[in-house]
Formats: sequence, C-alpha cells, structure tokens
Amino acid sequence: MKIPLLLMLLSLTASALAQTTKHDRPVFDSDFPTPSSPFQPDLTPGYVLIEGDIQIPLDQYQRLLSGAIHPTATFGRVTFWANNLVPYDFVTAGAGAVSAANQTAAINAMNAIASRAGVVFRAAVGADANRIRFQNSTFNNSPVGVQGGTQIINITSWGTEIIICHELYHSLGFWHEQSRSDRGTFITVNTANICGSDTSNACTDGTGAGQCCLCVNTAGNCIPCVFNFNIENGTSTYGLYDFDSFMHYGPTAFSCNGANTITVNSPWDTAWQNGIGQRNHFSYFDGITCRGLYPFAGDRWLDRTHGAPANGNFQQPYNNTTLAGALSGTPNGGTLLIKYANTYSAVGTHSRPVTIMAPNGAVTLGN
Repeated sequence: MKIPLLLMLLSLTASALAQTTKHDRPVFDSDFPTPSSPFQPDLTPGYVLIEGDIQIPLDQYQRLLSGAIHPTATFGRVTFWANNLVPYDFVTAGAGAVSAANQTAAINAMNAIASRAGVVFRAAVGADANRIRFQNSTFNNSPVGVQGGTQIINITSWGTEIIICHELYHSLGFWHEQSRSDRGTFITVNTANICGSDTSNACTDGTGAGQCCLCVNTAGNCIPCVFNFNIENGTSTYGLYDFDSFMHYGPTAFSCNGANTITVNSPWDTAWQNGIGQRNHFSYFDGITCRGLYPFAGDRWLDRTHGAPANGNFQQPYNNTTLAGALSGTPNGGTLLIKYANTYSAVGTHSRPVTIMAPNGAVTLGN
C-alpha cells in the first residue's frame, strides 16, 4: 500500500501557461469543482496541470505528451525537503488571499501530518530560499517535491482537511497511488471510459456536441486524457497496494461517460471498488511511509535483504541479520522499524529503551 512520487524540475514563462492547462473536470468529485474555463490562471508560473491536481513545468508536460517521459512513479526520484523542514507562508492580498480561518485550516492539516511523521512545518522567514505558499483558488493542486524558490499550493476545499493534506503530500514528494508500477495486479484502467479514448461519441477528443474534452494540448486543442494514468516501471514501492490511501484516484477519474475508469481487481473489488479515492482519513500507509521519508529523529530502519550502503534510514536501512546489530545504532528512546517480513536472531539481553515496530507485516525474532 504505498505511495507515489517523482522529481519534476522547473521552468518556462507565465505567458506560455495561458494556453496549456487542461480542462479540470473532477478527478475526485469532492475535490475539484467543474471550472467554467479550460485554463487556470493561478498556478505556479510556468506550470500546467496533469492528473487533475498536479503541477508540472510546461516543458515536462510537452515531453509527457510526446511520450518522452512518464512523470508518475512511487517514491525514489523526488527532491525532498532538506532536514525535514518545510517553510510556509500565505498569499495575503488580492484574489488569492487566504483568510485567517483558512490559514488555521492549513495549519491544522500541517499539524496532522507532523503528528505522524518528522516533517517540521514552520512559518517562512526571509532567509528561506524554498517555501510552500498557500493560495486561495477555485482548484486544489500542488507541484510534487521541492521545486526551488516559492511554490504554490492552490486550495479551494478549505473545509476538508484531508484534501489539504493530499496537496501537501504532493509538495512533500508523493504522487498518486495508482501510479505504482505494480498497479496491474490490483487495478485495471478502463481506457475505453477515459475522455478522448475515441470509442464512442461521448468519449472522443473532438469538440462536437456531447463529446468529451477534459484535456487540452499547448494549442488548446482537445486531446486524450490517457496520459494522466501513466506509470513508470522500475521504481521503488513500499508495502501492499494501498486502496485506502488518500492519494488514490477515485473510480471515475477522467471518465467521459460516468463509467469507471478504474476497476479494482478480484479479490479486492468487493471491499474496495467503492472505497478508492476517499478523502476523509489517513490510511495506515499514508502515515507510515511519510514517516519513512521524513523520519522522527530517533527512527532507524532494518531490512536484512538490503544491500550497501546501509545507513539505517528508510531508503538505506540497516541490513543486519541480528536484532542486536540494528539496536546498536538506534538511539535510546528511539524506534527500530523492521521493513519487511524476515526472521532475525534476537538471542541476548536487550535492556536499552527502544520501541520495535514491524510496519509492513509480521517479523519473527528468533534464535
């Protein structure tokens, strides 16, 4: 169950933006209001939207449409926030100004994340070269990971904390759950129901009556929306596929006809077909994977199958075969998280105050 992210660099001019964003018909009906225009003027300058709420630079978008890149993957190719520190501020004047009440809503969402992971959100100061900036909008969207400088998080759903958390997760470096390279085991993407699929009048990418036009190219012409479901193979994933993640698409994302664009495969369909795309709580893996990428100070990770280098962090866990070896690197009062189900020798007396967790399933501590 976990979680998507990938590095997107920056660039381009604001003038190019006016003709490149897409029709943002809701990816999640509760998240995105239907706009009256195919273009959104309040993105980070030089960025366009993909996947309903993800800002990427225009040059990356053009390469994506050409098939040169597939900017959707799980964690592993993202610029994370250095030292777990995320400075933030708010637009305070003009149409994008964030009211005092909505500032409180954003702070509450940041606190909800900080209670589960070692992310430190603090008000930006003049010396902060990189920061997130909340802006009042008619959309919800964010770039993925650190972009450099000030990056905009647009919010319209101030009354739904998990939607704000969803956009913050993008800024922290998370992509959507169904972008995992192993998704084919768990879900089926129904291309025929995706806008622009050309299989029925309602689904074509033309401009005739009754036709679907949710995505546009740099010239403002309707194009198929299938690229919003791209994945990238060979990327890292963590844990079981997370149908419950608040980073998962809903079942009718980019649908041209109201039918499901995502079908949950058997045997998970009964439990999850109507559950994917929830926006009301953190799933277990929403929290624990964010903690892995943004750890608390005393966190150390162990996975005996991992190679070198082994530094004890989430991406380079200790690879000791004995519990004692990993405990020796875990601070007093810290937590040793054993990544995958394995057996570790635990012979000996262990008297240091350390919490041991098995976040991805049962681990055996034996002789």
